[in-house]
Amino acid sequence: MSDIFCPVIPVLDIMIGRVVWAQKGQRHKYRPLDSKLIADSDPTSVAKAVFNQTGCRWLYVADIDSFAGANPNWSVFESLIQAGFKLLIDADWTAPRRLEKAIATFTGSQNVKLIISTETLESVQQFDIFERLLENNIDACFSIDMQGDQVIAKTPAIATLSPLQLAHEAYRKGVRNLILLDLETVGTGEGIQSDHSIFNRQAFLTEIANELEDVKLISGGGVGDHSDCQAFLSSGCQHVLAASAIFDCRITPDEIALLQPFRNYRKTRAAFIQKS
Repeated sequence: MSDIFCPVIPVLDIMIGRVVWAQKGQRHKYRPLDSKLIADSDPTSVAKAVFNQTGCRWLYVADIDSFAGANPNWSVFESLIQAGFKLLIDADWTAPRRLEKAIATFTGSQNVKLIISTETLESVQQFDIFERLLENNIDACFSIDMQGDQVIAKTPAIATLSPLQLAHEAYRKGVRNLILLDLETVGTGEGIQSDHSIFNRQAFLTEIANELEDVKLISGGGVGDHSDCQAFLSSGCQHVLAASAIFDCRITPDEIALLQPFRNYRKTRAAFIQKS
């Protein structure tokens, strides 16, 4: 994801063609967006308002309908791309027809990266989807979705694997873009440092950042302001997902410009020794 320069990636959660305000992954409570930023829930209008607030052109689009079995919001994706935005699309791509349409639509695109999440997977064998996408020149991302300490997945075959095991499995399939998302913290503004679960997101991100140095890390959930963004970046991320903090105007372009990326201390030390 070297072509994504903004450390913050705004999130648009889409239901029935509208942007909704996500809260703790409790989708039955999601309602159309009505925020300080914009009193509208049309995806393109919201995206433009988000761009004015953050200066970020890349968007993370979570297609909530697809997770419930509906067809992906193809028209929303097209409208956002035509408006000049670039998308990381989190949807259920595992159904053969959906996957084939996604390949036919996005092959070679520089404006789209497709996300396969644990929530949509039933078996380790389905990790072959990553190879299909990559061989068709579609940038693939793997999202480890969690609810506190638990990996969210369709079956125990995936849910019982540890985040580290899942990360390595995706890595073996060629994935170099990894997302860690705790739905339990989404919309809370509590920050990464307030985690109450046994699973330590900060420790995991730092471990992956130092162990798999060519992996680009993205995480989110609980971002309240720019200091939370910096905490994610300092833990090992290249990019941070944010929604509520943007909709509430708690993050500004100036604050985003001051964010500092993660420094891989092992790599930095090796470069210093070599230079010396």
